[in-house]
Amino acid sequence: MAGTNAPAPRWTPVFERISDDKRRRVLESAKAAFARDGFAGTNVNRVAAAADISVGALYKYFRTKDDLFLAIIEESHALIESTLARIFAAEPSFFGRVEAILRAAISSSRDDPELVRIYVACTTEELSPLAERLSGSIETISATQYSRMVAEAAASGEIAPDVDPAVTAFLLDDVFLMIQFSFASTYYRDRLRLFVGEAADDDEAIVAAALAFIRRALEKRPS
Repeated sequence: MAGTNAPAPRWTPVFERISDDKRRRVLESAKAAFARDGFAGTNVNRVAAAADISVGALYKYFRTKDDLFLAIIEESHALIESTLARIFAAEPSFFGRVEAILRAAISSSRDDPELVRIYVACTTEELSPLAERLSGSIETISATQYSRMVAEAAASGEIAPDVDPAVTAFLLDDVFLMIQFSFASTYYRDRLRLFVGEAADDDEAIVAAALAFIRRALEKRPS
């Protein structure tokens, strides 16, 4: 699943030799624990028990709890890369891509809220000791793809020609992330509801409002 820019795996060669079902069971057990208990609160003994393996086996697969956590984070790398590749192939227009990314942000939160909650945890000071080891390629994919998308749209006249591709990409990513967080995290879900009330339960209304906001910010103005 990982693309050409994916970092080296965090697991050992032993982990690669076990069955697909067992690998998935270990990763799903770890993901559930990190999403529920946070990094500091996750007990590897409980992860091993939930995966129906011994603690010794778990340490043969991952040398440290850090590596186990980072392996889960790097699932995001493959997910982001494959999702953006699919959207960019299917949607030729800038605003078509923006709408598709907004929808993907919501659907990914519905389909895999645990992975999104772990990603939210990466933005907190709790994980600052791991900051240098967190996969920069996750953010690099978004930054590169969105910057190119903006630059191409500006050059073609689809959006205002004087936008700054890098800053615009950063701001777009902030919108996408906050919507994704708001459908997976209890805190951000409550925050969304505080701001928009009952519209928080209407996915189509959220997508339409976000898309309209981005259009107003970026569309080319009549001369």
